[in-house]
Amino acid sequence: MNDFYIGVIVTIAIIGLLEIFQFLEKRLIGALTLVGIPFIYIGFSWNDVLSLTYAILGAAIFFAFSYFGYKKNFILIIIGLILHGIWDILFPYYSSSAPEGYDIFCLTIDFLLALYFYIRVKPLKLI
Repeated sequence: MNDFYIGVIVTIAIIGLLEIFQFLEKRLIGALTLVGIPFIYIGFSWNDVLSLTYAILGAAIFFAFSYFGYKKNFILIIIGLILHGIWDILFPYYSSSAPEGYDIFCLTIDFLLALYFYIRVKPLKLI
């Protein structure tokens, strides 16, 4: 349960900084967040070839969501964050390389940031 609370606290800090520094483009921050977080799993998986393969594949998929979400439709970034939260829950089932509790911690951040971006960023175009 502590992993959840730590995720909430970290997300509140991130949102607080985004609200303080309102000149930052939230669309870009969302895209950078989505493209960056999958690479944490590459770091976790470095010593396990199968886990590393899955992590690289996941990073490529989330990179595509990030790119097209920034360029075409921001809702893809929101969907990508939600899917990454699901990834966080599934990854420990086929890899033991992620630290214990990281799944709930990251899921919490992903879902809360998806909600925040959904509320604060208006999509430019529809799919």
